[in-house]
Amino acid sequence: MTSIIEQCLALYGSHDYFVHYPARVAPDEYWDDKRDPDGRVRDLSTERDLRKADLAYIAEAVNARPAGRVVDIGCGLGELLEQIDPAHERIGIDPSERAVELAAERSGARTIRGVLTRDSFAAGSCDAVIAHHVIEHIEEPVDFVRTVAQALGPGGLFVVGTPNFASAAARLFGERFRLLHDPTHVSLFTDDSLMRLLRASGFRVVSVDYPFFGTRFATNEAWERMLRPQEGVSPAFWGSFVTVFAEKEQ
Repeated sequence: MTSIIEQCLALYGSHDYFVHYPARVAPDEYWDDKRDPDGRVRDLSTERDLRKADLAYIAEAVNARPAGRVVDIGCGLGELLEQIDPAHERIGIDPSERAVELAAERSGARTIRGVLTRDSFAAGSCDAVIAHHVIEHIEEPVDFVRTVAQALGPGGLFVVGTPNFASAAARLFGERFRLLHDPTHVSLFTDDSLMRLLRASGFRVVSVDYPFFGTRFATNEAWERMLRPQEGVSPAFWGSFVTVFAEKEQ
């Protein structure tokens, strides 16, 4: 039987966009304290400044565009919404009651508890949609991307970031790739398969980012751990996460 990483690598040359990875037991509240793959227990609500720094490159790209309606899907605790210029109409969506309450309090943006549906926004009424660490949690990601395309107007920006299961760390560490750890990751992409899906859904890929260099994750320890793939889980490393900036075709 092929491993889950081998299945993801087989997306190259196929017509499929993702590999379905059946959900494992997950906590009722996503934003409760988490035990990361290294065994460290984290309270994500206390990592506000760190998470804002992680997301600053997305806010910068959105803020460079004319003012319009910006929707942050899976807005979490609002670290990205806080950095979006209030000249935009800022809307956050998240299924967690705790998340939308805290995001609204911190950012001043309008937040909605729930998920994106075809009825969430009138067709063509959004100028930018962000889905950062979202698409891998969705059982039907193709429908999700098409729903985003419907909500965006021509030239609208879609920012989608997700683990890259064809990355060097995924290939080296296999089942111990750290981004397999989250039990709610059910739809696994490679960078290539994600871009194929976007193009097939009416988007033009503008740029691709693999956030690592210049971040808190680019440490000597990360480099050293990559040299020992037989030990423990993979570190956060270049290429393990991909962010695609795409515009809806005119």
